[in-house]
Amino acid sequence: MNLSLGTAAFFTALLEAVLAAGMWALWARGRARYLIHWGFGFFVFGVGALLLTLRGRIPDFFSILVGNLCTTLSSVLLYAGICVFFDRRRAWLPWMVGILILETALLAYYSYVTYDTSARVYAYGAAQVLIALMTLQTLFTVNRGRGERFKPEVAAVALVALAALVAHSTRLVGTPFFPVPQDFLAAGDFQVLFAFGLQLIHVGYAIAFGNMHASALHEELRKALADAEAKGRQKVEILGYVSHDLRAPLATISGYSSLLLANANQGQRKHLLAIQRGVKYQLNLIDELLGYAKAELQPLAIQPVTADLPLLLDNISEYGVALCSQQNNGFRYQPSTQIPQRINIDGKRLQQVLLNLLSNAAKFTRDGLVTLSVTARKEGATCALNFAVSDTGIGVDLNQNADIFSAFQQVQAASGSSGLGLFIVRRIVEAMGGSLSVTSVYGEGATFSFVLSVPADEADADWVVVEQREIEPVGSSSMPAMPRNLMPEDRALDELAGLALQGRFTDIEHWVAHHADQVAHAAFIARLLDLLERLDFRGIHGLALSGRSDPNT
Repeated sequence: MNLSLGTAAFFTALLEAVLAAGMWALWARGRARYLIHWGFGFFVFGVGALLLTLRGRIPDFFSILVGNLCTTLSSVLLYAGICVFFDRRRAWLPWMVGILILETALLAYYSYVTYDTSARVYAYGAAQVLIALMTLQTLFTVNRGRGERFKPEVAAVALVALAALVAHSTRLVGTPFFPVPQDFLAAGDFQVLFAFGLQLIHVGYAIAFGNMHASALHEELRKALADAEAKGRQKVEILGYVSHDLRAPLATISGYSSLLLANANQGQRKHLLAIQRGVKYQLNLIDELLGYAKAELQPLAIQPVTADLPLLLDNISEYGVALCSQQNNGFRYQPSTQIPQRINIDGKRLQQVLLNLLSNAAKFTRDGLVTLSVTARKEGATCALNFAVSDTGIGVDLNQNADIFSAFQQVQAASGSSGLGLFIVRRIVEAMGGSLSVTSVYGEGATFSFVLSVPADEADADWVVVEQREIEPVGSSSMPAMPRNLMPEDRALDELAGLALQGRFTDIEHWVAHHADQVAHAAFIARLLDLLERLDFRGIHGLALSGRSDPNT
């Protein structure tokens, strides 16, 4: 076996350059200071190895003194980087500097006063052993200070440091049995194997440092996510507090306005009714905000109990009739031929979901039809219930790539809502084990549907027949056209149409107040106030457009 120490040193220099470049590349991406220390640690070791290969071509001062000093300085820099990573005080650094000075003095003595290669090996090895011991003590302190029995990144780098300690100790012990010749580059296999062993140790250091850096990035990401969640939670809490506190003064205003309305004259009634409309509008928005805040801050509690499904759906359909009548819509309750009499389900949550969907359907439909469909089928000990709410209204433009189920996302700005209804509905449906979906053709209507799989009541295996219910619209709600000379000018109507399209209730009231004193517009204002009282922003938008000289412009 004939290995060359010069060849081993040359490959060591190349390897250390690669490891240093890797550390600096990571530093360029994250600017972590410990990567700079580790990068220079590998770099100066490579410089020392390269100077060793130039022995005989350059003065001994560089090949012996500077070369050995660089390789020892490498261990000091790696130690400093470990301290920076774990945010520890570099207590051993002054001692290490002293060891470097002493090693340099001994190397100079055994090179220029008494030429003894073995003594230089002892001086170098002893310095490395002492630095490895100090590094291990620091790592032990880090692990103990964290109060954990096992920390992977500490254990990994400690094993590599222990390997370095063993390697340098073995070299100290083995040198008397494997004497080093005067020409160090002609050293035998033992010293060459030691050089290759140091390469493996530094590769181990690089892997351990890479894992430590990855764990640091993971911890930073975890903290950033936790901070973002905490700030988001704080915002929702503030939203909930503000919304809750706004209800009290609004309720007071509503109560006093109702008392005043009882004894008010005709002129006063007009202003009091405007106050009550505004209060009602704001309370509706606050209710949605409170529902959103509650859903975000508290785990959504689903409490299934035995419920009478036909009775529950019948009650919901009664609400549906009332909701649809506000804009002259027909309502159809369309159950399957048979449905189970009793099931285990959270009836309150199911009612909340269906009423939200029915309210949306009724809000975006005029002179049309809203349908609640319920189908049921047996699946062993469970029952699959398919619920669908469809309408013939304006529909949803699904090509806009907007997530209509996200918080504060309005299906149409003219709805005047906060955009939280569908968000809350989806949360409840998912908590009940279902998934809310939508199909729609813009301008023709939309259908929202979901399927729930619930256990049927074993004590009542009979299914009952439920009759379909259908309520036709009372009649067309379209109002007769108003003469153009009784309506404001086109510029004012354009402004009104824009306000209605954005659902800006208060600004519309200001618009009314500005034009109410014009006698010629009295009939138009009266019709507008009627629509505003019902929060019919789409009707207001259509009324404004119908009065333009050219409705198509």
